[in-house]
Amino acid sequence: MKNIRFNMLLGICFFLLFALLGACGGGDSPITDEIDDGKQDGQGPKTVPPVTNLVAEKTERANELQVSWTNPVGAISVEISYLLEGDKPENTAKKNIRIATEKVGSLLIVVSEPGTYIVTAVAVDNYGKRSEELTVTATPLREEEVVRTRFLERADILMTSLMNLCFGKSARDCWNTRYPLATGPYWDGDAVVWDQGAGLSGYVALRGASIGVSAYEKKYADLTDRMFNSINRFITTDNKRSAYAVYPQNGNERYYDDNVWIGLDMAELYEQTKENRFLEKAKMVWDYLMVGNTSSCGGGILWREIPAYSNKHTCSTAPAAVLGCKLYQITKEQKYLDKAKEFYAWLIQYMQDPSDHLFYDNITPSMTIGKSKYSYNSGQPMQAACLLYNITGEQQYLNEAQQIARSAYSKWFTLYDSKELGEKFYRINGDHAWFYSVLFRGFLELYKIDGRRDYVTAFEKSMLQAWMSECRNQTTNLLSNNYFIGKTNSSWQVLHEGAFVEMLARLAVLELEGK
Repeated sequence: MKNIRFNMLLGICFFLLFALLGACGGGDSPITDEIDDGKQDGQGPKTVPPVTNLVAEKTERANELQVSWTNPVGAISVEISYLLEGDKPENTAKKNIRIATEKVGSLLIVVSEPGTYIVTAVAVDNYGKRSEELTVTATPLREEEVVRTRFLERADILMTSLMNLCFGKSARDCWNTRYPLATGPYWDGDAVVWDQGAGLSGYVALRGASIGVSAYEKKYADLTDRMFNSINRFITTDNKRSAYAVYPQNGNERYYDDNVWIGLDMAELYEQTKENRFLEKAKMVWDYLMVGNTSSCGGGILWREIPAYSNKHTCSTAPAAVLGCKLYQITKEQKYLDKAKEFYAWLIQYMQDPSDHLFYDNITPSMTIGKSKYSYNSGQPMQAACLLYNITGEQQYLNEAQQIARSAYSKWFTLYDSKELGEKFYRINGDHAWFYSVLFRGFLELYKIDGRRDYVTAFEKSMLQAWMSECRNQTTNLLSNNYFIGKTNSSWQVLHEGAFVEMLARLAVLELEGK
């Protein structure tokens, strides 16, 4: 009886066991992850395509590499790793870049030490599968290789602020006179052509300084047409002669000195671009200046068009000598050089003070000399002398330029103890930034010849100290024209802000060239 019960129990157990095995093995096959075995529909292992167009390049800053690549289809992220050549693999740094919809990925890498780096990219899909590696090498700039751009950066900051505050506020799309914006019952606030020219000079100098510096070049090149069209709205045609008027309407006053500054900017724009439209305007100005080159006062150029029988000025004749040299260098036409020599000789004979080699302001038709001395009126004869020396090789011109430089430096710079720079140096001692910017042109031209840097250093440190001090308004970044005489500003004139931009930009060129 016990055996029968045991056998029945054993049979039931076997029945249940077979039933359970049948349930596990029978019916439809279970759903499995299609990539568990790495195969799909007999197509072989699934792979993630690698990135393409992997590039790693140095930037303009030290210890930086800019990495870019094209994302593959099917990847959700790209792992970028980088390792200094020769370093241990465990020191590899990795960055995982998620892919949204972009076709091109990028990453800025900042490394801790100089050297050549191995940069590797791996694409990753949603299941964690990884593509094959793609590798490139690149070497970032060292600190000592970096192109220093502090003056260019500051010139850009100032010009950007100045344009935001003072440019394009009227239908003429030109400079307003000052910030805060100034208008009056009979005046719309647009600056007269002298101030317009100062804004243009700042722009032209900055445009030139930005050439070859990718962070700034396109920005200022793109403004060329706008600036050119803006200043040309001041051209009027009177007495069958086109020139820049004080205000843009026929019958308005026209000054020879206002025109010559713009002519110099046009010549510089031509040198930057080789576009004939700029040379045409420089020649238009030259032709206008020749109208003012009358026989009164022994020669030279009038200050203003009307009345025709009026004073001759250093500020119209000296820059005309510079423009003559520039046009000769561009065109090789002898007439420009001949006039440049003539104007320079007239300045030496009639307008130079023989006691200190600096220049007076003007002379009347009765040959009475106005003996005021302004810094820019010595800067332009200095520049003209340097250019004439470069063209002719005659030592006399260089000697005279150096004499002017010594006296100008002695008169318009004073020893100053700067808390900002922590040193004493000779600093600008006047309150007319535009005058100083024109003086600086002369010192720069001389520096290119004799390499004497103390004059340039005085400007350099003056501008460094100004930027770091209360001279710079912390809200607008505009610079105070009155700072160097110990006074404050309640408004900022485009005439002087454009001059500050020009000085910063010309210093930037020296900095970029390592001079």
